[in-house]
Amino acid sequence: MLRFFLPALFLRRAALGLALVLAGQGAFADPARISHLLHTDALFTILQKEGVAYGRDLAEEMTGEASDPGWVAEVEAIHAPARLRPGYDKTFADALKGADQAAIEHWLASDTGKRVVEHEISAREVLLDPEAEDAAIAAAETAQARGDHRFAAVQRIIEAAGLIEPNVVGGMNANLAFYRAMAAGGAFPYEVTESDMLADVASQEEEIRADVTSWIEGYLFLAYSSLSAGDLERIVRFSASAPGQALLRAQFEGFDLVYEESSAALGAALARRMTAAEL
Repeated sequence: MLRFFLPALFLRRAALGLALVLAGQGAFADPARISHLLHTDALFTILQKEGVAYGRDLAEEMTGEASDPGWVAEVEAIHAPARLRPGYDKTFADALKGADQAAIEHWLASDTGKRVVEHEISAREVLLDPEAEDAAIAAAETAQARGDHRFAAVQRIIEAAGLIEPNVVGGMNANLAFYRAMAAGGAFPYEVTESDMLADVASQEEEIRADVTSWIEGYLFLAYSSLSAGDLERIVRFSASAPGQALLRAQFEGFDLVYEESSAALGAALARRMTAAEL
């Protein structure tokens, strides 16, 4: 049974907007402005680059041939921000209803909030380089082994925000969407039932959890490397607060939609490519 593990399509959405501290009330808050303060435009540009890099590797692994310009263009279109943003924006806005949006916006517009979000985006850009990604994960592992207090703070943020399990579930759902699209497109030379797909995806859970954990730890350790202990502690407190949890849920819901849609589209496109090659 083939297995489809898509780290570049789902691991990158955790730890977004963690630089949020409840710091008073703002006026006239709205989800579009919160999204702007989170640099969502820049984030979706990065997500497209990640998707293209993974699409190249996936096609080469599945077909045994190097990606051609037509495939790269198709993968770029699948991950185009203009295609993915409308669904994300609506889901994000709907999920924020009832949240303390004014408090969120107040912090994001502050000098510290702006600086931390910039660090998060910069770290995501750095991790587009596979060697830099490996180095970040290794640095976090080394810090953990020596009992580094900054790594311990990162772990507290991850726990307070509840980042691991939603990413595991999201990753499994993205894999299943990909798998279903491949099967529907006739990519397999044998019958694959819904039960087969569910069982195969379920078997990946621990591998996904391990990969999610190491990536998030490496990413946050890199992103927050220059923050003060006080900043890190404030992030912990906000991440565990009702407004922080509401924001994280809104982001997870938005990105769940993005990754399931893009995974399904990628699976359908790869199935077309594979079946065409057989003709």
